Amino acid sequence: MKTICITAAYSKLGKTALVERLIPLLPGWGVCKVTACIRHEESKCPRGQEDTCGICNSLQVGFEIEEADDVIRKPNSDTGRYAQAGAEHIVWVKSRPEFIDEALQAAQKKLEGCPGTIFEGNHVLNHHSPDLAVMIVSKTGKFKESAAAVREKVDLFFETGEYDRAVEEILKAV
Repeated sequence: MKTICITAAYSKLGKTALVERLIPLLPGWGVCKVTACIRHEESKCPRGQEDTCGICNSLQVGFEIEEADDVIRKPNSDTGRYAQAGAEHIVWVKSRPEFIDEALQAAQKKLEGCPGTIFEGNHVLNHHSPDLAVMIVSKTGKFKESAAAVREKVDLFFETGEYDRAVEEILKAV
């Protein structure tokens, strides 16, 4: 199974927007959203959110793989946007960092019948070597910790908004 990993230098640069553009061009591919659940003593969200979304604090086990339609197809969520773009096979991995490897293996088993999988999330590259790793960056040159830790594993870099060029290059590479 071919795999693509979409990452970003920091939040809100357009990972989900790029995945949305790839979905109709890669029919039958699975999509896996990966959320690393990192609890901070000061309860500050690692994604830079002012108010915590509660995902990190609500995870009571090492990892969960969400497949329930009411969650996956929730409007305006990342996974809901995947579904709206036409993805049929979607899973959402919520995992503590030390369980991401195990979680990714379990997610890939759930997407086994697909010709390929698009992963969205920086932490994937710490545990998986995809056929293609892509990172969205900005002109500021700013990198959050998880992005800086994996940027040497990235094959292609694109600035925010370069979706047409990114899609073209990604499709050539896979």
